[in-house]
Amino acid sequence: MPIGAITDLENRVRQALLTLFFLSFSLPIAIQQTVLGCLLAFVAYWGWRSRSLPVTPLDRPLLGFFLALALSAFFCPSVWSSLMGMRRLWLVGAFFSVYYCLASPQEAWRLSKLVVFVAIVVGVYGIIQHYTGFDFSHWLTGKRQSVTPFWFGRAEGFRTEGLFPTGITYAHNLVFPLTLLTVWLTLPRLQWQTRLGLSIGWMVMVLALLFSLTRGVWLAYFVILIVLGRIKGGRTALAVNAGLMLIGLALVISSPGVWERARHSFDLQTNLSRSLIWQANLDMIKERPLLGWGYGNYKRFRDVYYQRYPEVDTTAHAHNNLLQMWVDGGVVGLGAFLFLFWSILKLGWFAYQRLPAEEEPLRSLTLGGFLSIIGFLIGGLTQYNFGDAEVVLVTWATVGVLARVYMWSADETFHRKTSAVDLLSEEKDKEKALHSAENSPC
Repeated sequence: MPIGAITDLENRVRQALLTLFFLSFSLPIAIQQTVLGCLLAFVAYWGWRSRSLPVTPLDRPLLGFFLALALSAFFCPSVWSSLMGMRRLWLVGAFFSVYYCLASPQEAWRLSKLVVFVAIVVGVYGIIQHYTGFDFSHWLTGKRQSVTPFWFGRAEGFRTEGLFPTGITYAHNLVFPLTLLTVWLTLPRLQWQTRLGLSIGWMVMVLALLFSLTRGVWLAYFVILIVLGRIKGGRTALAVNAGLMLIGLALVISSPGVWERARHSFDLQTNLSRSLIWQANLDMIKERPLLGWGYGNYKRFRDVYYQRYPEVDTTAHAHNNLLQMWVDGGVVGLGAFLFLFWSILKLGWFAYQRLPAEEEPLRSLTLGGFLSIIGFLIGGLTQYNFGDAEVVLVTWATVGVLARVYMWSADETFHRKTSAVDLLSEEKDKEKALHSAENSPC
């Protein structure tokens, strides 16, 4: 958005809405969607006033994805219900809103810090929730406490849910601020007080993640750490190894229930239900492999296939993004989904590569966003997190940041402006040092 072309009042509204939106990422979905709706209304107003909106680097992959789902809907057994189900895709508006409204790298960094700080606070609450079962949102509205307890032969605690309905949703949402904080800790010039505070915040979020008992996100975060160490190498790789050892230690000693949950990852009998869920969805795919059953039609047609596997404990979705997209949109929809996220990863990686090492903290923010999308995709191998509004909204907002940084990184004037700011900052530092030397009693 050409910020210089809007009035001071409009700019204040833009800043306020963006701030509220990023603050809401760890808050209940009603707050997230309300703020997103206001942000979209502002973007619509801006488009009306300027008579146009700029293109984005993801317009074609997004168009291909929506066309693939529309094609599937028109050739599915229940056309109208599929078309109506596509209303849930409005959350992609988070991508366009962030892309259009984000004004500068400084603003992007400020907003990302807000996301991390709110997530740390919610993480502290999540740890308390694990040990006490306290549900703040239900307490606030006068409802009965409903945090899920878990047992492995004896009472061990409660499954951390944060401010969301389930621990699974909380964990998949948490991977975004946790990844940003992890990359933030790798910045070389952090003051020791800042690094200490961030390290404590990291430990809080890691414990909250473990107490969510969501093994798919545990795996996703392990992959994120390994890829981060591989990309940055050197001291970062050593820090990653130390972090992995700390997480392993926390798995063993933080709670008996957490350790049992980790051990059950390799228990075929315990995981039988999940494998049967996938088998039921493969049966659905065999019936309509090319164009699928239509996005939004899953609950309408799933029952006959799940009846073949009575041991299944839930039939909500396929518990896998790729299987779910194949069931909904056929191989055409799955291909469009894969191409879209390949384009997102390519865009994020190119943005990171284009930025010189001196472009900090923007370069670390870009790497954090890129790794967050990897974490989202890894987590989506064991859960349909593309269907969780609390998760996909943050995903699209992260993609909006990556797309905007990609455009900044391709702009020569942006690099010249940034270099000028750096030079000016260096000159001011020199002046301060000279002034201090002149006033020194020595």
